[in-house]
Amino acid sequence: MTHTSRLEGLSTAAYVLRLVPLILLTEVVALELALVYPALPHMATEFRTPSIGWTLTVVSLVGVVAQPLLGKVADGHGKKRVIVYAAGAFAVGSLMCALAPNFPVFLAGRAVQGIAMVIAPAAYGLIRDVFPVRLVPVAMGAITTGIGLSVIVGPVVGGALTQLFGFRAIFWFCLLYAVVLTPLVVATFPESGVRLRRRVDVAGGLLFGCGAAGVLLAVGQGGRWGWGSGRLIAVAAGACVLLALFVVCELRAAYPLIDLRLLAGPGLRWTLLAAFGGSVAIGGQALTLPQLVQTPKDTGFGLGMAPLGVAIFLVPQGLLSAAGGPLGGLLARRHAPRTGLLIALGCLATSAALLSALHTEVWHILLAALFAGVGFGFFFVSVSNLVVEAVPATHTGVGAGMMGVANNLGNATGVTVLGAVLAQHVLDGSGADDTILYAESGYVCAFLVAAGAAAVALLVAAFMRHGRTPATGGVGAVPSETNSLANKEG
Repeated sequence: MTHTSRLEGLSTAAYVLRLVPLILLTEVVALELALVYPALPHMATEFRTPSIGWTLTVVSLVGVVAQPLLGKVADGHGKKRVIVYAAGAFAVGSLMCALAPNFPVFLAGRAVQGIAMVIAPAAYGLIRDVFPVRLVPVAMGAITTGIGLSVIVGPVVGGALTQLFGFRAIFWFCLLYAVVLTPLVVATFPESGVRLRRRVDVAGGLLFGCGAAGVLLAVGQGGRWGWGSGRLIAVAAGACVLLALFVVCELRAAYPLIDLRLLAGPGLRWTLLAAFGGSVAIGGQALTLPQLVQTPKDTGFGLGMAPLGVAIFLVPQGLLSAAGGPLGGLLARRHAPRTGLLIALGCLATSAALLSALHTEVWHILLAALFAGVGFGFFFVSVSNLVVEAVPATHTGVGAGMMGVANNLGNATGVTVLGAVLAQHVLDGSGADDTILYAESGYVCAFLVAAGAAAVALLVAAFMRHGRTPATGGVGAVPSETNSLANKEG
């Protein structure tokens, strides 16, 4: 392992100038997702598909595989290098989406964009390696704040671009964003000299990614293919075989993609299960709410808003989410991280339940969005603290990677399942301009599914014994279940 000298002796302004381009590039995935949400109905109309949820699902699926795989590549071959390559892939994917002649090409472009999910964890590591120790916590906080702000800015910019120029303008904007910022990062930020070379578990990544994709494909297409059809049974059986092979390979691998041995600890196991359930609700609501508010008024339940109107709900939601993060961290330190998770899951369940019952007036949806905002803010910081408390210091990075897998897979599952529910409730004739519209019953069922997922996760958290004392920052983590593995790697 080698180390680079840190950036020392620079003025505060010089540090900020180096950090700003990296912050902006790091939030590219969060920003592009926020840009896309208001445009989903228009994409569905353009490509004439009721399964537009795959626009979001494919990004999460690629992230599930790309984050742990490319994270290890970054550790071994350079974090800045991986950031630059991932940003280049994002630019290529954006161009593919902007020019896509059909839905399969568009989804391929979205998949290539999903590679950029590795930028955030690689950026955290790069800052830790290069910045002066005293500035690392501040720089990390600045990146987190930047990601939160993108959730506020994204719906406004995405709504305006879609309303004025069509949804393809979003991807031209994303292309320009990456092309401008990537050279600035190259010019202003040094490469880390820290190298930790480990074997990259490519086989595990492919098995897990293909298996998870197969399960979600079977769920998403079950209604269209028929739940007892031979095609569905073949896809589901193939996916199960791939996931079984993944488990066998991971238990034998020296450096697995997902360290299944860590799941022996109940603290991590139940935390990840609760995180998965909460992410199902988050991903599902992100898909359904923008489409609901843009449903025409003549359906009897829609608000008939333009894409920019979605920002009325998503911006306040983002503001509460940004405020909830620091409050959740303070609550974890002074009381217990599990308390914050209970608040988060309770708010997420309440938000979805409210939307299932009340969704015909602006104040109905705004009230639900405010509950969701509080839930978002408390959710991520609470889960992060619970994971840190559940694993020994030697496995903090591995635990964080598993948390990312749980969150991304939960988002993909929520989007796929709720998208499949909506696809079974398409209004006869839909819109006069070939717009695909979903019946009110579809939205009610979808929100009830999201509420149920959050409620189950809430029950898991309520009975979980882990995380009931103030967070220690990992000092109190008990490494008993993983001592042997830690010693082996040490």
